[in-house]
Amino acid sequence: MSIRLKFIYFLFGVISLLSQVILIRRLLSIFYGNELTIGALFAGWMFWTGVGAIAFGRASDRAKNPEQASALIFFLGTFFFLISGLGSWLGRYILGIGPGVMAGLDKILIAGFLFSAPVCIMLGAGFNYLARGVKAEEGFKELGALPKLYLYEALGSCGAGLISLLMVGKISAVGQIFLCGFLMMLCASLALKATRLKIIATTASLLLFGLLMVFSGRVEDFLARVRWQGQELILETESKYSTITITKSGEQTNFWLDGFLAFSFPEPEHFEYITHLGLSMVEKPSRVLLIGGGLGGSAEEIFKHPIEKLVYVQIDPMLTELEASYLEGFDLLRQDPRIRIIHQDARIFLKNSEDKFDAIIINLPTPETANLNRYYTKEFYELAKSHLEARGVLSLSIGSCGNYLSDAQASLLANTLSTLRLVFGKVSVLPLEQNYLVASEKSPLITEDPEQILSQLENRGVKTKFVRDYYLKDNLSTERLASVEKRLKGFIKQLTNTDLNPRAYYLSILLWLEQANPSLRNLVKKILNWQKSFFYLAVLGLFLIWLLIIFLKKKTGFALISIFSVGLVGIGAEMVLLLGFQVGYGYVYYLLGILASGFMVGLSLGAYFYEHYKERLSRQAFRSLLLVLLGEASSVFLSWLILKMFLGYFPGEIFTVILFFLVLVLVAFFSGVCFLLSAYTFKKEARAGLGATAGWVNALDHFGSSVGAFLVSVLLIPLFGLGFALGFFALLIIIGIISSLVLVRFKRAG
Repeated sequence: MSIRLKFIYFLFGVISLLSQVILIRRLLSIFYGNELTIGALFAGWMFWTGVGAIAFGRASDRAKNPEQASALIFFLGTFFFLISGLGSWLGRYILGIGPGVMAGLDKILIAGFLFSAPVCIMLGAGFNYLARGVKAEEGFKELGALPKLYLYEALGSCGAGLISLLMVGKISAVGQIFLCGFLMMLCASLALKATRLKIIATTASLLLFGLLMVFSGRVEDFLARVRWQGQELILETESKYSTITITKSGEQTNFWLDGFLAFSFPEPEHFEYITHLGLSMVEKPSRVLLIGGGLGGSAEEIFKHPIEKLVYVQIDPMLTELEASYLEGFDLLRQDPRIRIIHQDARIFLKNSEDKFDAIIINLPTPETANLNRYYTKEFYELAKSHLEARGVLSLSIGSCGNYLSDAQASLLANTLSTLRLVFGKVSVLPLEQNYLVASEKSPLITEDPEQILSQLENRGVKTKFVRDYYLKDNLSTERLASVEKRLKGFIKQLTNTDLNPRAYYLSILLWLEQANPSLRNLVKKILNWQKSFFYLAVLGLFLIWLLIIFLKKKTGFALISIFSVGLVGIGAEMVLLLGFQVGYGYVYYLLGILASGFMVGLSLGAYFYEHYKERLSRQAFRSLLLVLLGEASSVFLSWLILKMFLGYFPGEIFTVILFFLVLVLVAFFSGVCFLLSAYTFKKEARAGLGATAGWVNALDHFGSSVGAFLVSVLLIPLFGLGFALGFFALLIIIGIISSLVLVRFKRAG
């Protein structure tokens, strides 16, 4: 095989993963960094790649010059990727979602499938044509160039992980899109047959995208202004952790993280409630830990109390610098000797710190993402409690509170309340414009009595504009408190919100669903009552499907259902591990590419293993496939053990990245071997051409991955947690092995 063709295969891997990572990041910036977005894009990406593979399978077998055809496909793919990438800025406009409006699950899924469709169909088709890049007489038998393509594509994807890591925070989002577009054009140029055409196309690509890179800043500024119509856009930039946008509406400056309103300034009403309610229940507040929500407005209110030390923790140093640049008086705050600013994930800070506080204030939004949910779990509350003085308090807010709590609102508040009560002996619920909760183990001042709260503030000489007697007494009346308590009783007995089981995150998703369409309230009630038995029935159904397919299609069916199942389980395990890392360290945005490349390393090692042992493996392909399935189930079980250990002990970040990377390598190793073994079995038994073989196997692999991504992000993790998701996937594989063995024994007996 020529070096040129190897390089084309390698580039194909680079653009496949790099374009995926870029689009995921773009959609994360549009939909609040919501992890559902990752699942939606994964599902759409895999589905459309499968469609492209199966649609162009036989056509690629008929192609007289497959390399030339692949060049045309990549030229088209470049055009479609630029449309999808640049069009993502207009995603909210296209879907009818205004700035600051929470997108529902339906819109996220539509976006994931819409923006991935054009480029993925081209990538799926391109795989088929590249598989025929080397003729059989050049020394390749049975599968032709397919093993080499699979190997070098996986290696290219590993390179893409490193490229994506280097790009974040250094190259603008539009610049990243143009760079990936150039690599696609380069791949197309190298696939051209005539040397002169290669040179012309490569030179034209360099000139075109070089020019586009020069103007990428202006293009991005224009797209950002279109996206934020209705607000005065001050700045939009990409940091290691998120896309930061600053807008102005009237006199108010708004800071958005991945399209989610993190905080505004000035906003005295919110800052008064989040600080004074909790601090009024501390006897002598001296040391305070503030988590998130902006320093300016909160610090001003906190220092109305006799505070000696305020520690402000948020992960992104760029956000702090932007606060200093655009908020009046922030530089003076930074010079205050009582203030200490820590740029670190708050959970990691608490894990490594020995400091004790009189109050910990969580000034964060409702857990509408898995990342935010980490601050509302039993494990976090236990960690926070260990850093509180004996009579210290933890205060937070959760959701809005009207005169009537809907089922979803009541479920979310009840879940937070019941989780807090497992850790703290005293918890007060204060239903104001938001639901404020204050928890402590021994503070004698924990109360829901507005008179006591106001008395404490008056004794300290705290002056407020919004935390006043007429408002507190009206909203915290005995009747109102009793009404809220009665409403919560029907929802108090439910699963605890934990790191492995992010229940509050799912309840927040259901709250979106309910608010977006009130007619769905009955559906929300049913989903809240779903049990694990539903999914066990699904496993039984898969068992019957396995039997039916293998009985009707025999070895051909076994090969296709095997790669479908391994694709489903592989991508599912990958997403669980990515979200597990998110739970532990609070961000996956920055390391998304490098962690995803671990999966591709595993695929390349699997392909390399098959290449070296293909004679032995293909001699007993059925038995080999069964062993590969068993290996996949074992690797998923190992993933569960490591995830549980990790969430229990939180080792260092570098060690964790290496550990998760290696686990992803192991899971993907068996997927890589399974892909080529399934392709060999299918081609031999179905007597199909190489293009059709590549199309069918690649399609089933991606269709399985699409189902796995959907199950993980939308159902399994939100409903039952990360541990159950991995156990469910391991069970699926084991069921496949058992059904295959049962059918073989049955046929022998017959």
